[in-house]
Amino acid sequence: MRHDLPAFAVLIDADNVRLDTIACILEEMTRHARITVRRIYGDFTSPNLASWKNTLAEHAIHPIQQFRNTVGKNASDSALIIDAMDLLHSHRFEGFCLVSSDSDFTRLATRIREDGLTVFGFGEKKTPKAFVGACDRYIYVENLLEPASEPTPTSVEQKPSDGENSTDETRTSPEPTVATVEQTFRPPALARQLLLRSHTNVADEQGWAMLGQMSSYIHANHPDFDPRTYGCAKFIDLINKTNLFELIQRQYKNGRSYFCKPRRSSVAGTKADSASEYNKALKRAVAEAASSDGWSPLSSIGQKLKAQGRTVKESGHSTLTGALTASRLFKMRGTGAARYFRVIA
Repeated sequence: MRHDLPAFAVLIDADNVRLDTIACILEEMTRHARITVRRIYGDFTSPNLASWKNTLAEHAIHPIQQFRNTVGKNASDSALIIDAMDLLHSHRFEGFCLVSSDSDFTRLATRIREDGLTVFGFGEKKTPKAFVGACDRYIYVENLLEPASEPTPTSVEQKPSDGENSTDETRTSPEPTVATVEQTFRPPALARQLLLRSHTNVADEQGWAMLGQMSSYIHANHPDFDPRTYGCAKFIDLINKTNLFELIQRQYKNGRSYFCKPRRSSVAGTKADSASEYNKALKRAVAEAASSDGWSPLSSIGQKLKAQGRTVKESGHSTLTGALTASRLFKMRGTGAARYFRVIA
């Protein structure tokens, strides 16, 4: 029997994953792959993992028991890595799913990718960026869980009225708890620069870009990108909410696909916003590099600007001096590399 989806092995670090996220993670992975191996690693004799038994049986996950023989050492990590390499060399899989928020698996992820296989990662938003960047896709479990909601009347114990006997029959038993989390979504407007940059890199000569190609470009450069982070179920929903692009559906190969092009007013507004933000970054860099007399050396300004994740190229000028003088926000003294700047009061 031939399968359309690639075969994946799911390896779970029980010490760094929440029990209520397992079902969501497996459901998410079935959208991308056929899961042929499901293993979880931990010391299931410990009180912290004693409640996992029913969940593992429900989802046919094979537990790999690792006793903690030494305090402070995690034998589960080593067992997971060894098994991952054995499975990798079996050449039976097209990808791996590593479920953990632990940066110890960073090298494992890069090693698997070196063999040409795909790596999905799942974990919490506290996961170190090193591990996130080592994966092809990294999905935050907070985006998979349902947002917390108010308790329904049936989930609250009913108090007997005056004169009533409080018996087990007159009380409503609380409903089983559901996997919920208090979510905070980022405003879609914060994705504007990322969307425009991806459009620029994949657009055709007429300025139209296919949404699928834009999404692939973003994921290739930002493994943790997810429309759900911005409160959108799908990528096309994020495109619509930002109101940056004209959207059309047209023929592509054997079907129809969505294409988009930036609205002129949106591009103009975005450029203005971008220039304003860049000038703020310049002012911060100059202020942070200032010496006791209030003047900031050019070299130090460049270092402070870089520390903010900004580059001179963003300003549209070839040199930092050109960007500083064009902003008209600073006084300048000196020449060449011995230039100094200060904010105009």
